[in-house]
Amino acid sequence: MALKSLRRSQAVIPFGIGALVDFPGQSLMAAGLDVWPDQPECQIRDDRLARRLNVAYFRSPPPPPQPGFVGDYLPFVRFPLWHFCPRCRTMKKANWNDTSPPRCDSQLMPLRTGAPSCATLPDKKQWRMVPLRFVVACEHGHIDDFPWIEWAHSRPGQLLETVIPCDNPVLRFNYTGKAGLMGLLIKCETCGAKARSLMGSAGPNSLKGFRCKGNRPWLGPHGRENCISLDPPRMLQRGATNLHFSKIASSILIPPFSDPIRKLVDDAHNWSILTSGVREDGTPDESRLRFFAEIKKLDLDRLRQVVIQKLNGVGFESDSQTEEEYRYSEYKAMLESTGNTDQEFITEKPKMNNYSSQIREYIDQVVLVKKLAETRVLTGFSRINPPPYREFDRKDQSQLSLQLKPWLPGIRVYGEGIFFTLKVAKIQQWLSNTDTRLYDEIFANHQRIYDKLGRKPREIPSKFFLLHTLAHILIRRLSFECGYGSSSLRERIYCWEGEDRSMNGILIYTAAGDSEGTMGGLVEQGKPGRLEFLFQGAIKDAMWCSTDPLCIESHGQGIDSLNRAACHACALLPETSCEEGNRFLDRIALVGKPDNLSIGFFYGIVNNILSGNERE
Repeated sequence: MALKSLRRSQAVIPFGIGALVDFPGQSLMAAGLDVWPDQPECQIRDDRLARRLNVAYFRSPPPPPQPGFVGDYLPFVRFPLWHFCPRCRTMKKANWNDTSPPRCDSQLMPLRTGAPSCATLPDKKQWRMVPLRFVVACEHGHIDDFPWIEWAHSRPGQLLETVIPCDNPVLRFNYTGKAGLMGLLIKCETCGAKARSLMGSAGPNSLKGFRCKGNRPWLGPHGRENCISLDPPRMLQRGATNLHFSKIASSILIPPFSDPIRKLVDDAHNWSILTSGVREDGTPDESRLRFFAEIKKLDLDRLRQVVIQKLNGVGFESDSQTEEEYRYSEYKAMLESTGNTDQEFITEKPKMNNYSSQIREYIDQVVLVKKLAETRVLTGFSRINPPPYREFDRKDQSQLSLQLKPWLPGIRVYGEGIFFTLKVAKIQQWLSNTDTRLYDEIFANHQRIYDKLGRKPREIPSKFFLLHTLAHILIRRLSFECGYGSSSLRERIYCWEGEDRSMNGILIYTAAGDSEGTMGGLVEQGKPGRLEFLFQGAIKDAMWCSTDPLCIESHGQGIDSLNRAACHACALLPETSCEEGNRFLDRIALVGKPDNLSIGFFYGIVNNILSGNERE
């Protein structure tokens, strides 16, 4: 089988376990963790995130084998299994582990050509069959081939469970030239049943009577399980965006975990050496520390400090912490850290007096993150509907392998960013001027979705719409100002209404896994003299949308109707940029409405723009 290329980061997101990948002439699915190659050098240590996800470590996809370098290949399975011949349109089912697509050996004559059958052609000239683009999936993550045999032998309105196909069906997939599914016909050549189009197969209940078989092809022939869903699976195209939603956990590497000595200590082998002689009072053995420091050429005092910190659990929160509690540690690190060049978390705090009064009126603190490291981990996935965000448990991880592993697939990427916090007094003023009941419809839609999933939704404060939408319009503007593609920029929202842990921060950063993560242009945009123009341009962009007044007057649009005034023309971002799946957005929170500008958070800037008093 010819080897296919895929970037290592793409093998985790977005083409991770259970996702379909289209290669020229064939469709493959990433196999489960049970058959991933074991490469110790691919381990990623992030103890803070590992403790939250209840695993020991993470593992990145291996590099490909090269001369002088150890590497390996990732396994894939063939899916969907049903293929058709482009020449004679005959359908054939392949095996899940076939190393190449099947070739057509059908005895059927090609349609409308009068040419000989494919079976009479020499082996080297036999046509390579193409995978069909229709599959069925259910909300529990199962996926299977479309029931072609049952559909070909059924009539409109007939339940598929009552269909009795012929003994040896030979199917033919034909295109008649009509628009849509009406032009696609399936016919059994064995029994001569009347051809049936795919019209009516794509609705939520179109396959009524056809029960999900619990197929999990990414886990191999033993991956099938009982499906508890009472609803029939849905027909989807294999390239549909709702066929695979990755569930991602991410973490910024912060002190003390960003210390280079901590990286050495976190290695399982090194840690066993350093702690095999721990004394009764919980302190490490001094001789082992001295020997290790000499071998690794480390400062003995710093090594001792790091080992004691880890032994005492410094930097860890409780195991049952919420996502907001988890992010609060990062929030504090952004505001308090004074990173240096030997760490993977380097920050700089410009003096706020150097910014214009327009910025100081709304922003409390700006932090330039000159270097950061992010760990992204695939914890599970869903189909049909997006997964609940910011919730992680071992049940999700059971989708990735037959046996739960002590590790999860992940990647470590490096980049830079701009972090800033909004003034609490300004947020309180905005909340007093805004009728937050406007978001009740959004919260009701959110509750309905979680009720269907049988889960309790997380509480989302109204100010989240403000912070989230601001991050989006800044990212859209930054793609023009500093040359980054919008898909290379990401957001991280720090929003919490805790008693003594209130958060009102935004981190916009680049961590694309390649050279774009280290160009330096993003940090420059956060410096005095540039940030003012960035905010002014972004707010001016948010004041209008090409779909207004439909967009500005919307009470619910986008995925699951969880946005108000936000659409692709004004506020939405590529799916790699938004951590909320382009949900919970509203431009009105920033710039108000044309007939009531005062309800916008940046009313002062908007008023200056409209009056022609823009600050140059």
